[in-house]
Amino acid sequence: MPAVDLPYQPFHGKLYAPAELFLGFDPRRPASYAQTMDFRTYRHFVRMGRGTDAPFFEGMMQSLHDNSVAKALHVFLRGRRCVAIMGGHKLERGTDAYRRVSVLARTLTRAGFTLASGGGPGAMEATHLGAALAAGTIGDLETALGGLAGEPHLPPAGDMVDARGGVDAKIVAALHRWFRPAHDIAARIRKPGRSVAVPTWHYGHEPSSPFATHIAKYFQNSVREDGLLSIATYGVIYSEGKAGTLQEIFQDAAQNYYRTCRWFSPMVLLGRRYWTRTYPVAPVLAKLFAEDREQHRLLVTDDIDDAVRHIKKFKPPAAVARVLHAERGRRPRKPR
Repeated sequence: MPAVDLPYQPFHGKLYAPAELFLGFDPRRPASYAQTMDFRTYRHFVRMGRGTDAPFFEGMMQSLHDNSVAKALHVFLRGRRCVAIMGGHKLERGTDAYRRVSVLARTLTRAGFTLASGGGPGAMEATHLGAALAAGTIGDLETALGGLAGEPHLPPAGDMVDARGGVDAKIVAALHRWFRPAHDIAARIRKPGRSVAVPTWHYGHEPSSPFATHIAKYFQNSVREDGLLSIATYGVIYSEGKAGTLQEIFQDAAQNYYRTCRWFSPMVLLGRRYWTRTYPVAPVLAKLFAEDREQHRLLVTDDIDDAVRHIKKFKPPAAVARVLHAERGRRPRKPR
C-alpha cells in the first residue's frame, strides 16, 4: 500500500461534526479558512484529479471513506423521521425566501422531524439555521437572520484551487468573510436543534453549513445526491431552485414512482407560480402520478403552514412500518 499522507480518515466511523471539519478556523485571520480539515481535503481532492481521474489508491480510499460515511448516516437516522429541504445554492441571505425556508425548518424541527439538506449555502444553509434555532424564540431566529444579512452573496470560488493544488488567497479571504458570521452565530447556539447536512467535496468550493449538528460529507456527488433523497423518507420540500433542484425533483419522483425507498414519501413544491409557470414541473408530476393511489402525497403550495401540515399528516404504510419496527428490534404499536 503506497505511503500517502491523507488529510482525511479513509474509514470514518461516525458522521462529521462542524468542530472537526472547521477546526483551525479563526474569525480574525482570513487565511485560516484554508487551514481547516474541510478545505485541506478539498484541495487534496482537486489535486488528485477530482475523483474521476484519481490514482487507483486514492480512488479506493475515497470509496472506503464514502461507504463508511453512508453506514454512519444510516445508523444516525435509524428511528428518526427525516425530512429534506432542497433549493437553490444561490439563494441570498436577507431575502424573504431565505427567511421562509429557515422558519419552515424551525417549525418542522420543533415538531420532532430531523431536517436534512445538501449542506451547502443558500436554501441549504437556511434549513440548518432554522433547525439549529428550534429551541429558541422566533426573535432569536430574526436576530440570526439579521447577523447573516450583512454578507448576503456567496463569492464565486470555483477557481479557488487549481489542478496542481495552488490556492488563490484572495478567494480564500472572500470565503472567510462570507463564512465568518455563520461560524460566529453557530458558536453561540448552546443547544442546537438536530439536523444532518449531506454535502460533497465535488462542490468543495462552497462551504458546508456550520449550523448542521451532523455532517455526512462525501467525495462522490452521485452517491451523495441519490443517498440524500433516499434518507428523506418522511418527505422532501422544494423551494425555488434551478438545474440541481430540478434534477433532485425528478430523482425523487422516480424513487416514489418505483417505490425504491419502501413507500411514496411526500413531495412539496413550495411556490405555486414558480413550479407551475417559471419551471412548470408540477403539471409533469401530476401527469406522472395521475394513476397512482398515492398521488395525494404531492402538494403545490405557497403557504409554509400548508407544507408543515402536509408533512405532519403523513404516516408510513402499516405493513412497512411493522417491518421497520422489527428491523429496529422494537414491537410496533397496536393500531387504535
